Amino acid sequence: MNRSKIDRSISVLVRLIRIRLSLMVTFSAMAGYFLSGSQPQNTLIFLFGAVFLLAAGTSVLNQVQESRLDALMQRTMHRPIPAGEISRPKALIISLLLIFAGTWLLSLNGWIPMSLGLLNVAFYNLIYTPLKTRSWLAIAPGALVGAVPPLIGWTSAGLYAFHPNALFVAIFVFLWQIPHFWLLMIKYGKEYELAGFSSISNVLNERQIKSVVFSWGVITSVFLMLFPLFRFNLSPVVLCFMVVINLLFITLFHRFLFLDQSSKTIRNAFILINSYAALVFLILMINAFLG
Repeated sequence: MNRSKIDRSISVLVRLIRIRLSLMVTFSAMAGYFLSGSQPQNTLIFLFGAVFLLAAGTSVLNQVQESRLDALMQRTMHRPIPAGEISRPKALIISLLLIFAGTWLLSLNGWIPMSLGLLNVAFYNLIYTPLKTRSWLAIAPGALVGAVPPLIGWTSAGLYAFHPNALFVAIFVFLWQIPHFWLLMIKYGKEYELAGFSSISNVLNERQIKSVVFSWGVITSVFLMLFPLFRFNLSPVVLCFMVVINLLFITLFHRFLFLDQSSKTIRNAFILINSYAALVFLILMINAFLG
């Protein structure tokens, strides 16, 4: 195999596994591990590799399932399968190998993390993915899938899955993902509709969707301040940071959604809500080690 062919193969694989998305999922699981206050051990290495492989395998399987629909959208028509760079059977084999490898590696951290990982793969590919063409409410099970990686990290640290701290983080991630998904719907809703996906834009206009998105952002922010109910003890400094970040988030989120008239307003709101979640994770992790 010559160098150019190897480079093309690597390029196809990187795009199939959607490396940035897979790394984001992995970061979420790692954050769950560190939120427990646990020191790095071999389990952390296994967690990183396992969740990345599972996320990558899930991504490839998703593209196998949606390749015909991807071919109909400008945003996705250049993905490897619809672009004809790899066949669906070959991509399917890659996805199964990645999922198997990730499951085996996660089993080294215990049967609970492994079960959560497999459950998430099944939920994403067998429930959420088929439901996307039938109902815009598929966003709910999609958000549930995103709430599981922190629990995988938490249980990989050897802690109880239903500990209040773990549930708090999982609920926060679930709430955060709702406006995250709907912002994508505002930006790409028409493309999704033309390809056969169910979109909230069939039910609400853009202004109404923005109002719903902002309301969910407020709900997420308010929920974050309920941390005492979930046995979180924040130091005064950390608490001040949390309050300031919440106020800034709500102020800027409202501005981007309703006052900013630039063409990048939705993009800015999308970046803001993702940065907000990352900062919250960082603050909670710092607090775990300070405690």
